[in-house]
Amino acid sequence: MQHKTTIETLMDEMHEALLAADFKRLGILSPELDAALTAFAKTSDSDLLARLKHKSDRNAICALAAGRGVRAAIRRLAEVRQSVDGLVTYDEMGNRAKHIKASEVTRRL
Repeated sequence: MQHKTTIETLMDEMHEALLAADFKRLGILSPELDAALTAFAKTSDSDLLARLKHKSDRNAICALAAGRGVRAAIRRLAEVRQSVDGLVTYDEMGNRAKHIKASEVTRRL
């Protein structure tokens, strides 16, 4: 009975960590959940399995969304860094043209 509570509690804590973007906490909880699931590998309690499936689906959706958010933030940081470096233009084929630094544009003016 203790494993049931532990597994569900850990899954709820992982959900809260995902919502808070607490990736350090996720790194701590993940091995704990793996160990709890391994210790409770064989069960025939269909109600418990249904609850765990629901929670795992919920956590998977949150984890995918968090991953998209992190990738979007990385792309945005790259755009900001790029804009600091200078002007980026594209040719008629959609390829990047010569990278012009802001200091070069300033000297021309």
